[in-house]
Amino acid sequence: MKINELKPGDCVTQQLDNSTVAFEVVAIRQIGRRFLVTFRSALGIASASYQGDAYISLAH
Repeated sequence: MKINELKPGDCVTQQLDNSTVAFEVVAIRQIGRRFLVTFRSALGIASASYQGDAYISLAH
């Protein structure tokens, strides 16, 4: 899914050290042509900045 299509509550996954970690989108905010996405997981809360046309894997 494109970053600019994410909504709070969407879940994404990432491979970390041979395990899959699920992240819930807490907030998404457009800043110019980039998007600041705040995620929550078992590891805590963190934010990342992405290009609007970047892709991210949704949890199934």
